[in-house]
Amino acid sequence: MSAKRWALVGVALLAFGVRVLSLDAQSLWFDEGWSWHLARMPLVQMALTTAADRSPPLYYALLAAWIALGGDSAFAMRFLSAAADVSATALTSALALALTRSRHVATAASAVYALTPMTVWYAQEVRMYALVSALGAAAMIAAWRWVEQRRKLWLLLANLFVALATYMHYYAIFLLPALWGLALLASLHDRPSTWRALPLVRQSFATGAILLTLAPWLAIASVGFAYDDGFHFPLNTVEGRLLEWARAVAAGGLVEPPHGWALLLGGTALLGVLGFVTRRQHLELIAVLTLIVLPLLAATLAVRLFYPHRSVFHPRYLIFVLPALCVLLGSAWAISQRWTRAFAAAAATALLSALWLPTLLGYLSGHTLQRDNVRQATHHVVEALQPGDLVIMSRDNFAVRYYWQRTVRAIFGEAAPAWTSALVALPHGLHGVLHDESTVLTQLNRWQPQRVRLMLWQDDVVDPQRLIESTLWANGFELGEYNFAQIRLPLYRIERRPLVSIPFAQRKARFGECLVLERAWMRPRAVIGDWFYVVLEWSLSCTPQLDYKVFVHARDAAGMVHFQSDRLPLNALLPMQRWELRQAYRDAHAMVVPIETPPGRYAVFIGAYDPHSGQRLTSANGSDSLLIGSVEVIER
Repeated sequence: MSAKRWALVGVALLAFGVRVLSLDAQSLWFDEGWSWHLARMPLVQMALTTAADRSPPLYYALLAAWIALGGDSAFAMRFLSAAADVSATALTSALALALTRSRHVATAASAVYALTPMTVWYAQEVRMYALVSALGAAAMIAAWRWVEQRRKLWLLLANLFVALATYMHYYAIFLLPALWGLALLASLHDRPSTWRALPLVRQSFATGAILLTLAPWLAIASVGFAYDDGFHFPLNTVEGRLLEWARAVAAGGLVEPPHGWALLLGGTALLGVLGFVTRRQHLELIAVLTLIVLPLLAATLAVRLFYPHRSVFHPRYLIFVLPALCVLLGSAWAISQRWTRAFAAAAATALLSALWLPTLLGYLSGHTLQRDNVRQATHHVVEALQPGDLVIMSRDNFAVRYYWQRTVRAIFGEAAPAWTSALVALPHGLHGVLHDESTVLTQLNRWQPQRVRLMLWQDDVVDPQRLIESTLWANGFELGEYNFAQIRLPLYRIERRPLVSIPFAQRKARFGECLVLERAWMRPRAVIGDWFYVVLEWSLSCTPQLDYKVFVHARDAAGMVHFQSDRLPLNALLPMQRWELRQAYRDAHAMVVPIETPPGRYAVFIGAYDPHSGQRLTSANGSDSLLIGSVEVIER
């Protein structure tokens, strides 16, 4: 075997080592728990469930078969992704060799792919992204072989790989524009004696075949991948999403990229372009750029046109573009002129090392960059369980369920007490959003707990009105809170059984033209250094021109504000301009009484104002604030 082939083998071994190293060191997180949950379903139920989700069923079916062979440990489940991404590394080498006919570029491109933090990170997840990347690389190889040889088998394989990738993730359909781009490239470079449109015609038939295979599934799943979660997201612009993807490639997808990241990544890409140009591979350069640019443009344009205010984009969805990008970057190590080759190789190595090495080391060390530590959070909760406890997750977090029984057995043994199973999800289901407190009260009164531990993750999304916590405020008090990064673990003691709805007082008042205060509730007493709670209920009589902020002020007799809450009602994901007219929305405010606050009675005022100018809305009586009651502040 030649030295160049040994180098490719070495890169494959390097990719394997980097991906398997500490494969199960970090906790499974929410999305991985969802993969595990789906893989345990019967196939029919799995298909029906994924029809209401944003990912098709093929990956989950493969994961189910993989679990049947190797078990469902975190290492075993993630190994499927790691192995797939090692294959993607090898396929990146094959793509580079097919496009450039240079083993130098093939080795460099596969090494770049092997050490790209974004690929390493998603090769260590129980998700479909590594497999989609491998299938994308395979489709690109087959498509280029078809351009070169015009054998129908290559065209068939290219489109088959696209279809398989799409059945793993919908965004893989944006590989089709790249295949069309290559077909157009082939037609433009055909000899005059041939029918130039033939490649386009054949690709048309291939695209039609793909769409036919997808049509039955899309007929039942079209609502699932674009369901309206009711929240407002900033406008999806083409340039904004392209920048987001580039930043994710530069940073690895989890952290902010270093200063000058655009120069580091762009400089290496420019050296790669120079490599193609100096080797006089202009057609191949156009092909590589086609494979990179067209999927990105097609995806971001589709998001902008069809889902301008939906959260339907993430850079990892387009991970299949990375093999082609790595071919472009790898070309920097094979500039034809000898006197510049060493300089270009050294420059490209230095640029990518400065860009990616700190992030990669952070991934592999496990100390600086971590997924949500569901494993440790679950252990913390189970370890502190007592009889009479109820644990409530914000929606079904199957990563919690994955670790729950394992942790219970580890701490309590196989004959664990029945009360260790007091784990419920509010709301029930993956995509649920809480809209009223009846579901909360039903579960709480069913279990009649003495204490309630919350395991909150993305609770601002699934419970924007804070229905769970505000209900607990009215029926008990918080003992404390412990957090694991994004996972909040507040603990409440229940003082009233059965639990009741918040005893709101009618406080009908209008602010400005549209904003109406319907009801209000507040704690009559607050302890210095502890929380004080106020819950307001708003509605709109018309659509306001601004998303107003709301303030809650506790003032002394002289009018001085001693503690307050000042923010957008609910949260930025459900701004006031998106509220339904004449529907009541709960706006829960929690504020700490500062330790320097003198004991005594404080008047509580509320109001709303323009966040840009600070101009307050006036109420019907002409005042810019409304007294809703008073609170007695006492020492502990």
